[in-house]
Amino acid sequence: MGSLSDRVGRRPLLFACTVLMLVSAYPAMLWLVRGPSFSRLLIVELWLSFLYGSYNGAMVVFLTEIMPVSARTSGFALAYSLATAVFGGFTPALSTYLIHLTGNRAVPGVWLSIAAVCGLVGVLAGKPAIDSTQQALSRVAP
Repeated sequence: MGSLSDRVGRRPLLFACTVLMLVSAYPAMLWLVRGPSFSRLLIVELWLSFLYGSYNGAMVVFLTEIMPVSARTSGFALAYSLATAVFGGFTPALSTYLIHLTGNRAVPGVWLSIAAVCGLVGVLAGKPAIDSTQQALSRVAP
């Protein structure tokens, strides 16, 4: 997906992946819990893994591009680690709580959709930082 994001741009690929996750996470989970089987589990797992991998292929580069050069390493590390801790660390406990609260075993799909909304806001709000190399090239090129 990295080469695709080089051709079409990172923002369109990230936008498409977050919208697909937003609209398909809950229906995929609902389809899985309504008729659980190994084949359904595999299909849902592969679909969500495809979206995750496609998103991450462009996200890592996009996230480094929106950071100023002077703070790129620490900014990327903080943003990525914080997102991983919040959405990765609390997801099992929150999913268990939401299932207990609602009785709906597909409700973790709603949590995935909330994460997708957060990613969508980040994609729309993030603006690439102009680094010193781009500034130097802009002074040289007409």
